[in-house]
Amino acid sequence: MMLRASALATVLALLPSLAQAQEATPTAPAEPVPLFQAACVSGAVRLSKNVAEAMTFASLPAAAQRALGASTVETRAEAEKLPAPTAAQVTNTIYRIAGGQLYLLPPTAQSNGTALGDSCTVLWHAMSDDDYFAARKLVLPDEDSVPLTARPSASAVGASIATSAREGARMTAAAYGGWVVLRTSSLTESKAPGAQ
Repeated sequence: MMLRASALATVLALLPSLAQAQEATPTAPAEPVPLFQAACVSGAVRLSKNVAEAMTFASLPAAAQRALGASTVETRAEAEKLPAPTAAQVTNTIYRIAGGQLYLLPPTAQSNGTALGDSCTVLWHAMSDDDYFAARKLVLPDEDSVPLTARPSASAVGASIATSAREGARMTAAAYGGWVVLRTSSLTESKAPGAQ
């Protein structure tokens, strides 16, 4: 009886810690930039069945697939030429957030050598031009201090891409056909087929 009482006391003592740990990990935000910051920068987000639904790569619109591909190259010219990746190149689980056009692609559990598989990505259909610029501002927070000739191009037509490296990671904002991508990856990521 004494052993049972002490075991019960131990379990009861742990319950507040478990509740605090769950509270410390926020539920996935339903906004793109906060979702990216929580899942891909902080690495602390909790997905529930009420918030996230697993999807297939094939179920994404063609422009969304092209936007994912655009996020794997360095320049706008490369992004415009690069076809959409294949399902074999996107081995991540794709979660549709809050039933809308917002998707989270966490990195795969084991490195598979593909640029997208080894990165954390948030993909969404833009509601306005401000969506890409908000993503770009996160990637290039000091862009206003960079001379115009050194800034990556941004265009409402075709592909747009901006990258930066900080704290051992590459951050990318890309857009294609009304879809925006925020992606973080290692500085030594695998290159996508067709990338130079």
